Amino acid sequence: MKHIAALRGLAVAVLALVAFALLPAQAQAVDSTTWIQRNLVGIGYLASGGVDGAYGPATTAAVRGFQRDNGLDEDGAYGPRTELALHNKVAEVQRATGSGADGAYGAGTTSFVAAWQRAHGLDADGIAGPATMNALGIARTVRITAQWKFPALGWSVSGQFGCLEQIYTHESGWKVYATNPSSGAYGIPQALPATKMASAGADWQTNPATQLSWGLSYIKSRYGDPCSAWSFWQSHNWY
Repeated sequence: MKHIAALRGLAVAVLALVAFALLPAQAQAVDSTTWIQRNLVGIGYLASGGVDGAYGPATTAAVRGFQRDNGLDEDGAYGPRTELALHNKVAEVQRATGSGADGAYGAGTTSFVAAWQRAHGLDADGIAGPATMNALGIARTVRITAQWKFPALGWSVSGQFGCLEQIYTHESGWKVYATNPSSGAYGIPQALPATKMASAGADWQTNPATQLSWGLSYIKSRYGDPCSAWSFWQSHNWY
Protein backbone atom coordinates (compact mmCIF):
# COMPACT_ATOMS: atom_id res chain seq x y z
CA MET A 1 0.00 0.00 0.00
CA LYS A 2 2.90 2.31 0.79
CA HIS A 3 4.22 1.67 -2.72
CA ILE A 4 0.80 2.40 -4.23
CA ALA A 5 0.50 5.62 -2.23
CA ALA A 6 3.97 6.64 -3.31
CA LEU A 7 3.14 5.97 -6.94
CA ARG A 8 -0.05 7.97 -6.64
CA GLY A 9 1.89 10.84 -5.10
CA LEU A 10 4.44 10.68 -7.90
CA ALA A 11 1.67 10.69 -10.50
CA VAL A 12 0.05 13.74 -8.93
CA ALA A 13 3.42 15.51 -8.86
CA VAL A 14 4.06 14.68 -12.51
CA LEU A 15 0.62 15.92 -13.54
CA ALA A 16 1.17 19.12 -11.59
CA LEU A 17 4.49 19.68 -13.37
CA VAL A 18 2.90 19.04 -16.76
CA ALA A 19 0.10 21.47 -16.00
CA PHE A 20 2.59 24.07 -14.83
CA ALA A 21 4.69 23.58 -17.97
CA LEU A 22 1.67 24.09 -20.19
CA LEU A 23 0.78 27.46 -18.73
CA PRO A 24 3.80 29.36 -20.07
CA ALA A 25 3.34 27.75 -23.47
CA GLN A 26 -0.25 28.94 -23.63
CA ALA A 27 0.68 32.40 -22.41
CA GLN A 28 3.52 32.57 -24.91
CA ALA A 29 1.13 31.76 -27.75
CA VAL A 30 -0.99 34.77 -26.78
CA ASP A 31 2.04 37.00 -26.23
CA SER A 32 3.47 35.93 -29.57
CA THR A 33 0.34 37.06 -31.41
CA THR A 34 0.28 40.27 -29.41
CA TRP A 35 3.86 41.06 -30.34
CA ILE A 36 3.23 40.27 -33.99
CA GLN A 37 0.39 42.78 -33.86
CA ARG A 38 2.48 45.40 -32.05
CA ASN A 39 5.19 45.11 -34.67
CA LEU A 40 2.65 45.39 -37.48
CA VAL A 41 1.08 48.44 -35.84
CA GLY A 42 4.51 49.97 -35.31
CA ILE A 43 5.38 49.92 -38.99
CA GLY A 44 1.92 50.84 -40.21
CA TYR A 45 0.40 47.60 -41.43
CA LEU A 46 -2.25 47.22 -38.75
CA ALA A 47 -4.52 49.77 -37.06
CA SER A 48 -3.59 50.67 -33.50
CA GLY A 49 -6.77 49.07 -32.19
CA GLY A 50 -5.81 45.76 -33.78
CA VAL A 51 -3.68 44.57 -30.86
CA ASP A 52 -6.06 42.07 -29.29
CA GLY A 53 -4.04 38.85 -29.08
CA ALA A 54 -6.28 37.11 -31.61
CA TYR A 55 -4.89 36.08 -34.99
CA GLY A 56 -8.02 37.03 -36.91
CA PRO A 57 -8.79 38.41 -40.39
CA ALA A 58 -7.31 41.86 -39.72
CA THR A 59 -4.00 40.43 -38.55
CA THR A 60 -3.92 37.95 -41.42
CA ALA A 61 -4.50 40.77 -43.92
CA ALA A 62 -1.77 42.88 -42.29
CA VAL A 63 0.70 39.99 -42.43
CA ARG A 64 -0.19 39.39 -46.06
CA GLY A 65 0.45 43.06 -46.87
CA PHE A 66 3.82 42.93 -45.13
CA GLN A 67 4.71 39.74 -46.98
CA ARG A 68 3.79 41.27 -50.34
CA ASP A 69 5.99 44.29 -49.72
CA ASN A 70 8.94 42.22 -48.54
CA GLY A 71 9.20 39.51 -51.17
CA LEU A 72 7.56 36.69 -49.21
CA ASP A 73 4.80 34.25 -50.10
CA GLU A 74 1.53 36.07 -49.39
CA ASP A 75 -0.22 33.39 -47.36
CA GLY A 76 -1.00 35.49 -44.27
CA ALA A 77 0.67 32.90 -42.04
CA TYR A 78 3.35 33.95 -39.58
CA GLY A 79 6.16 31.48 -40.14
CA PRO A 80 9.92 31.76 -39.55
CA ARG A 81 10.57 33.66 -42.79
CA THR A 82 7.96 36.31 -42.03
CA GLU A 83 9.14 36.54 -38.44
CA LEU A 84 12.73 37.18 -39.56
CA ALA A 85 11.70 39.81 -42.10
CA LEU A 86 9.40 41.61 -39.65
CA HIS A 87 11.99 41.65 -36.87
CA ASN A 88 14.62 42.93 -39.30
CA LYS A 89 12.37 45.74 -40.53
CA VAL A 90 11.51 46.81 -36.99
CA ALA A 91 15.20 46.67 -36.07
CA GLU A 92 15.98 48.97 -39.02
CA VAL A 93 13.54 51.51 -37.63
CA GLN A 94 15.02 51.13 -34.17
CA ARG A 95 18.57 51.65 -35.35
CA ALA A 96 17.62 54.69 -37.41
CA THR A 97 15.87 56.33 -34.45
CA GLY A 98 18.40 55.30 -31.79
CA SER A 99 16.11 53.00 -29.85
CA GLY A 100 18.18 49.81 -29.98
CA ALA A 101 17.59 46.92 -32.34
CA ASP A 102 15.78 44.04 -30.65
CA GLY A 103 13.08 43.76 -33.32
CA ALA A 104 10.23 44.36 -30.86
CA TYR A 105 8.17 47.53 -31.38
CA GLY A 106 7.24 48.35 -27.82
CA ALA A 107 6.56 51.56 -25.91
CA GLY A 108 10.22 52.56 -25.95
CA THR A 109 10.48 52.31 -29.72
CA THR A 110 7.22 54.20 -30.14
CA SER A 111 8.60 57.00 -27.96
CA PHE A 112 11.87 57.21 -29.89
CA VAL A 113 10.09 57.22 -33.23
CA ALA A 114 7.71 59.96 -32.06
CA ALA A 115 10.66 62.07 -30.90
CA TRP A 116 12.39 61.56 -34.25
CA GLN A 117 9.21 62.51 -36.08
CA ARG A 118 8.82 65.72 -34.05
CA ALA A 119 12.43 66.65 -34.73
CA HIS A 120 11.89 66.21 -38.47
CA GLY A 121 8.53 67.93 -38.85
CA LEU A 122 6.42 64.78 -39.20
CA ASP A 123 3.22 63.77 -37.47
CA ALA A 124 4.53 62.44 -34.15
CA ASP A 125 2.33 59.37 -33.82
CA GLY A 126 5.23 56.99 -33.09
CA ILE A 127 4.31 54.82 -36.07
CA ALA A 128 6.89 54.20 -38.79
CA GLY A 129 4.50 54.23 -41.71
CA PRO A 130 5.46 54.87 -45.35
CA ALA A 131 6.25 58.58 -44.93
CA THR A 132 8.36 58.06 -41.82
CA MET A 133 10.23 55.12 -43.31
CA ASN A 134 10.96 57.13 -46.42
CA ALA A 135 12.28 60.01 -44.31
CA LEU A 136 14.39 57.56 -42.30
CA GLY A 137 15.89 56.19 -45.51
CA ILE A 138 14.37 52.75 -44.94
CA ALA A 139 13.02 51.03 -48.04
CA ARG A 140 9.55 49.75 -47.23
CA THR A 141 9.29 47.33 -50.15
CA VAL A 142 11.62 45.22 -52.25
CA ARG A 143 10.83 47.36 -55.27
CA ILE A 144 11.77 50.56 -53.43
CA THR A 145 14.95 48.81 -52.29
CA ALA A 146 15.84 48.21 -55.94
CA GLN A 147 14.90 51.73 -57.04
CA TRP A 148 17.10 53.34 -54.41
CA LYS A 149 20.09 51.46 -55.79
CA PHE A 150 19.64 52.83 -59.32
CA PRO A 151 21.44 56.18 -59.01
CA ALA A 152 24.69 54.55 -57.89
CA LEU A 153 24.56 52.41 -61.03
CA GLY A 154 23.90 55.37 -63.32
CA TRP A 155 20.31 54.39 -64.12
CA SER A 156 17.13 56.44 -63.90
CA VAL A 157 14.09 54.89 -62.27
CA SER A 158 11.79 56.41 -64.89
CA GLY A 159 13.83 55.00 -67.75
CA GLN A 160 14.88 51.60 -66.44
CA PHE A 161 12.72 50.33 -63.60
CA GLY A 162 9.89 49.17 -65.85
CA CYS A 163 12.33 46.77 -67.53
CA LEU A 164 13.64 45.48 -64.21
CA GLU A 165 10.05 44.97 -63.07
CA GLN A 166 9.47 42.74 -66.07
CA ILE A 167 12.65 40.69 -65.53
CA TYR A 168 12.12 39.98 -61.84
CA THR A 169 8.38 39.43 -62.22
CA HIS A 170 9.07 36.74 -64.81
CA GLU A 171 12.07 35.26 -63.01
CA SER A 172 10.91 35.10 -59.39
CA GLY A 173 7.84 37.25 -58.83
CA TRP A 174 10.17 39.38 -56.66
CA LYS A 175 10.25 36.58 -54.08
CA VAL A 176 13.27 36.28 -51.79
CA TYR A 177 13.04 32.51 -51.41
CA ALA A 178 12.06 31.66 -55.00
CA THR A 179 13.84 28.49 -56.08
CA ASN A 180 13.84 26.96 -59.55
CA PRO A 181 13.17 23.24 -58.96
CA SER A 182 15.11 22.24 -62.07
CA SER A 183 18.20 24.42 -62.03
CA GLY A 184 18.39 25.53 -58.40
CA ALA A 185 18.44 29.23 -59.38
CA TYR A 186 17.54 31.20 -56.30
CA GLY A 187 16.22 34.47 -54.97
CA ILE A 188 14.80 37.59 -56.56
CA PRO A 189 17.44 37.69 -59.34
CA GLN A 190 17.48 33.88 -59.70
CA ALA A 191 21.24 33.57 -59.30
CA LEU A 192 22.73 30.36 -60.67
CA PRO A 193 24.40 28.94 -58.77
CA ALA A 194 22.70 30.57 -55.81
CA THR A 195 25.96 30.91 -53.90
CA LYS A 196 27.12 33.60 -56.32
CA MET A 197 25.14 36.04 -54.20
CA ALA A 198 27.45 35.41 -51.24
CA SER A 199 29.79 37.95 -52.81
CA ALA A 200 27.21 40.63 -51.93
CA GLY A 201 26.77 39.56 -48.31
CA ALA A 202 26.59 36.62 -45.93
CA ASP A 203 22.82 37.05 -45.56
CA TRP A 204 22.15 36.47 -49.26
CA GLN A 205 19.71 33.64 -48.58
CA THR A 206 17.26 35.81 -46.63
CA ASN A 207 17.95 39.50 -47.27
CA PRO A 208 16.31 41.07 -50.34
CA ALA A 209 18.68 44.05 -50.23
CA THR A 210 21.68 41.74 -50.52
CA GLN A 211 20.09 39.79 -53.34
CA LEU A 212 19.26 42.98 -55.20
CA SER A 213 22.77 44.37 -54.75
CA TRP A 214 24.13 41.27 -56.43
CA GLY A 215 21.40 41.12 -59.07
CA LEU A 216 21.71 44.73 -60.16
CA SER A 217 25.50 44.50 -60.27
CA TYR A 218 25.13 41.40 -62.47
CA ILE A 219 22.87 43.28 -64.88
CA LYS A 220 25.26 46.24 -64.92
CA SER A 221 28.30 44.12 -65.70
CA ARG A 222 26.66 41.83 -68.26
CA TYR A 223 24.15 44.07 -70.06
CA GLY A 224 24.79 47.64 -68.97
CA ASP A 225 21.24 48.36 -67.84
CA PRO A 226 17.89 46.63 -67.14
CA CYS A 227 16.30 47.47 -70.50
CA SER A 228 19.16 45.84 -72.38
CA ALA A 229 18.82 42.82 -70.08
CA TRP A 230 15.06 42.71 -70.66
CA SER A 231 15.57 42.86 -74.42
CA PHE A 232 17.88 39.85 -74.16
CA TRP A 233 15.39 38.06 -71.88
CA GLN A 234 12.58 38.50 -74.40
CA SER A 235 14.64 36.75 -77.05
CA HIS A 236 16.02 33.95 -74.87
CA ASN A 237 13.65 33.59 -71.88
CA TRP A 238 16.63 34.01 -69.56
CA TYR A 239 19.20 36.69 -68.91
